[in-house]
Amino acid sequence: MEESQKLAELLNQVEQKGIEWDKLEEQLNISRELLNLYSRSGPVPPRIINNLKKFIEEN
Repeated sequence: MEESQKLAELLNQVEQKGIEWDKLEEQLNISRELLNLYSRSGPVPPRIINNLKKFIEEN
């Protein structure tokens, strides 16, 4: 569940920064719906969290 909480925090950062979801989905090759599902139910693959962190830092 810890990964789910971390993912939820990262998704909040995406919202706060005003990053476009289309851009995120395209670069990470994962849909917003799937990210939201992972954030509610886990377990979250480490690759997703790592890629999302990197994406947020670059945008």
